[in-house]
Amino acid sequence: MSKALMNDTTSLAAELRRLLFPWSFALLLPIPLLMAGGEHVNSDIAALYLALGAAWLATEAFHPSQPPATLAQWRSRMGALVIYLAINALVFSLFGSFAGVNSNIPLPLLAALGLAPSLGLVPWLTLRLRQPYAAIVLGALAVATIKLAACVVARVVYGPDYIAQGYASADWHTAKLMISLMWLGTLSASAVALVACRRRFAR
Repeated sequence: MSKALMNDTTSLAAELRRLLFPWSFALLLPIPLLMAGGEHVNSDIAALYLALGAAWLATEAFHPSQPPATLAQWRSRMGALVIYLAINALVFSLFGSFAGVNSNIPLPLLAALGLAPSLGLVPWLTLRLRQPYAAIVLGALAVATIKLAACVVARVVYGPDYIAQGYASADWHTAKLMISLMWLGTLSASAVALVACRRRFAR
């Protein structure tokens, strides 16, 4: 094993240890809601709690008090964040399935989409603003703005009674356009932020 690879592995292990406590909190946050029953609202709210916990974990990974100084450090922190959020998505999906939670979108996909901002948008905002809680709030506002824009498109496409017809609801079967645009916009914004974040340390 090369020295560089050994250093990367050691750094990743150190980041995993550093984030162990906040990760535990983020992992458990949506579980009580998932176990509450199988109504659609439970999956939606549980996904929101999953996303909030992930956003907090992302701010802890890139906390202003310990910002990464090099691209290698950024990779180690992002690697630890990806590993922990992947576990969160898996546990969320398994618990939801065991509890019989119904969802208009498959639970693994719902979990992946909900975690996307925490892999790009929230880390970038945390490093830019140097205010973890402001990064979470602005990240949520960005997603809300994207959803509002998707609703405007639905209004243009379906007409003034688009809400009454369910084209702006949380039901995938009737609001495919709005939901697809919202998640596509969210994924795009997070991807752009991830690239910008990486370039910051690649200079």
